[in-house]
Amino acid sequence: MRVPANARHFPSLRRLLPALISLAILALIVEYVHPSELGSALSRFHLAYLPLVLLLSLAYYLLKGYQWHLFLKPLKLDHGAVETILIYFAGQPTAILPLGELSRAFILRQHAKVSLGEVSATVVVQELLYPIGLIAAALPGAGQFPGAQAAVIVALLGIIAISIILLWPRAFTFVMRFAVRVPLIRRYSADLMSLHRDVIFIARRPATLGPALLGPVAALIAIAMFYFTIRSVGVEVGIYQAAFVYAVAHLAGGVSLLPGGIGAYEGSMTLLLVALGVATPVAAAIAILNRAFDRLLVTAVGTIVYFAIRSPLNLRGITLLPDQ
Repeated sequence: MRVPANARHFPSLRRLLPALISLAILALIVEYVHPSELGSALSRFHLAYLPLVLLLSLAYYLLKGYQWHLFLKPLKLDHGAVETILIYFAGQPTAILPLGELSRAFILRQHAKVSLGEVSATVVVQELLYPIGLIAAALPGAGQFPGAQAAVIVALLGIIAISIILLWPRAFTFVMRFAVRVPLIRRYSADLMSLHRDVIFIARRPATLGPALLGPVAALIAIAMFYFTIRSVGVEVGIYQAAFVYAVAHLAGGVSLLPGGIGAYEGSMTLLLVALGVATPVAAAIAILNRAFDRLLVTAVGTIVYFAIRSPLNLRGITLLPDQ
């Protein structure tokens, strides 16, 4: 039976919707601060800071790539840290797409022929631990905002609750008993159960403690990059306040479910900087510069790395997530 044209195209439109929302939010930010004022604020950037922020950005992703290598060790893969870091970078150009951080899991699966569930579990564990370091760094600067400390503690408790659900079978079973009433979750219940088992396998091994400690170090590097981005446009903000703004923006981008948090990340960062007394155009410029330093470099490096290792590792495609 022939599928109606609108039925065939609906899934594609549905997948495009988050990206369209992100672009709309960015357009609203630019329009709100006026393009001319935003351009003037961006021109305040001092080039002397460029090598420093780019070095910090590169150091952040190198550390995260090495951390992922350590998380993969229980899977007994037959390649070293350099190869894992290269695969980590190769997955970064599509990290802002709906596939997200799982890009590298699909690339590694092609090369190493390992279980996608186990590799995905290492990504889940790594990305779940990272916000804990961010939230801890955000607490000292939360006093600048009324009620912010309570909100940060609630966010930390939320991440701890998710960790308990993933790592404690009884808690996971209890939550799934109610969650399967949602049709979408019921459809993927078997996959969630498999992921739950794989996360437990990765997280409960003693060897996981070492790489877990690298998460707070990566968070400090990211905060330092943001702090020097603020300084690069001539704005004076304390390191604790910078840590709070960066952590909240990162969490806002994560819970927004938008690709790469684009829009929610920049919007929340701009609003928080304005609350600290930064002029709106300058705050928006800082958010855009930080996103550029964070993503443009790694996207460029990741693209080069991907095409460099594609033939040697026999990779078939950079995005391999099936429609379902």
